[in-house]
Amino acid sequence: MATAALSRDSLIFLDPDGLTVVYVNAAAEKQLGDAKSVLRKGTEVKQLLAYLAKNGEFTDGDAVAAVRNALASISSGKHAELPAFRLGKTPFNWHCDVGPSGTFALVLRDAGRAQELAKALSEHKTFIQHLIDVLPTPVYLKNREGVLTRCNGAFAELFGTDVETAIGKRMADFAPKSLAKTVGELEAPLRDAEGQVRDEITFAIDDKECTALFAAATLRGPSGAIAGTIGSLIDVTSLKKAQAEVAEASQRLTGLLESAPIGVGISNRESGVFKFFNSTFSKMLGIEDESKATDSILLSERYREKSLEDMDALGELQDVEIRLRRSDMPEARWLKTSIEPLSFQGEESVLWWTSDITKQKHAARELQNKANNDELTGLANRARFMQKLDQCETVLRGTDTPAAIFILDLDGFKRLNDTQGHAAGDWVLVETGKRLKRAARRAEEVARLGGDEFTLLFLNKGAEKEMAEAAEAILAEMSRPFVWEGHDCDISASIGLAVFDGGNCDMSEQLRRADKAMYEAKAAGKAQYRLYAPDMEPDLHTDD
Repeated sequence: MATAALSRDSLIFLDPDGLTVVYVNAAAEKQLGDAKSVLRKGTEVKQLLAYLAKNGEFTDGDAVAAVRNALASISSGKHAELPAFRLGKTPFNWHCDVGPSGTFALVLRDAGRAQELAKALSEHKTFIQHLIDVLPTPVYLKNREGVLTRCNGAFAELFGTDVETAIGKRMADFAPKSLAKTVGELEAPLRDAEGQVRDEITFAIDDKECTALFAAATLRGPSGAIAGTIGSLIDVTSLKKAQAEVAEASQRLTGLLESAPIGVGISNRESGVFKFFNSTFSKMLGIEDESKATDSILLSERYREKSLEDMDALGELQDVEIRLRRSDMPEARWLKTSIEPLSFQGEESVLWWTSDITKQKHAARELQNKANNDELTGLANRARFMQKLDQCETVLRGTDTPAAIFILDLDGFKRLNDTQGHAAGDWVLVETGKRLKRAARRAEEVARLGGDEFTLLFLNKGAEKEMAEAAEAILAEMSRPFVWEGHDCDISASIGLAVFDGGNCDMSEQLRRADKAMYEAKAAGKAQYRLYAPDMEPDLHTDD
């Protein structure tokens, strides 16, 4: 009833026992408005026919005979066309049929509107025919007997014929027998019940193996009855060949990537899950469960978003250095990684190129250490210490931050080398470095300037009083015996220090003053310290 209510046709449902009205839809109430009195529920259909005989005009002119024929047809309960009539200015065509829930149905249509629809349908068919003609896809229409009623040039050309020759014939008359048989078998169910079919089929034309995508659907006529089928054949032979070549190339590429010495991975852009990675990539990152590997093994969530943004902006992201240190790794590992956008298996993806640069990093650090550190003692060397002084001078200048430079020279070192050899001398130098680190933990830098001369830099650790205490602590550490292979090396130390603030931070001058103070300590008897004072160089200082 819900469907009938929405129908554009006038529908009247009758009780088959008494042929009384049980339902009238909105279209019938509107189109037969003058006959409302005989369309009420429970009214016999005879009253409607009597109304039409009195107020209407039947096409054959004999209203009594027309009404009698109509009543007989309706009473049979079978499908039958009823005599056409005109009610007012509106001509009607109508028929009776079986209705829902065991009712009899009267279906009335405005004949004038039906003619308009028929004209529109004819124009529509013409449009469809033109559309089929210009389609590049091979398309055909068949009637229920399997005879072609329409096809386009692309379909005819597929079999080396023309449209005029193909129309009116069966496919077996011009197409390979195997193809016609396969298509016929696939279409057979569509002639009995509405449906559609899609399949990939193979056939031979002139001993050439072909592959086509076949699709067909039931075609209904204006009355709604099955009229035949509409189908298409798309030759995909070249595409299949290309797909096979691509698959072969892909297999070769996968083999090359698998054996590549560089790590290669492909991850989903959104989820980060890796869809592919080679064995080098897996070993490099220690991947154990391949099904759960994501790009989080390389990047944190925050850095991942930033990297993808940079990749989008630049088109790719080259040579990003990543330091990995997971709990399951015995030591940190350095990787150089490049990423670029990629479409993989129909998804937005990211291509990763990764190489292990841990050895290069260690080698670079080793070179850096050799360039900046004293090879024997491990302390900063002269170059590094002077660089440190330059940096501090820039930072301290114009401030009142206290600072101090110590210079320490070993007493008796030359004699030790001459008497016990350089091995003993080297040991004393190493031991001195260790003692200085222990005694001067608060120092900004401890360095070996060369030979047996060492230096220390203090920043913001106090003025003269505190620096004097630091010097005494160093002397106490250095006064403990240096015993080499059971022999006392008889080594002590002399220290000179210059204490200043940021307003007087000419580091080269302060270093010279510390050196002058150190020589004053040696001249005073060694194994002691001296704080630089202007009276050590009266010629360089005036009352001003």
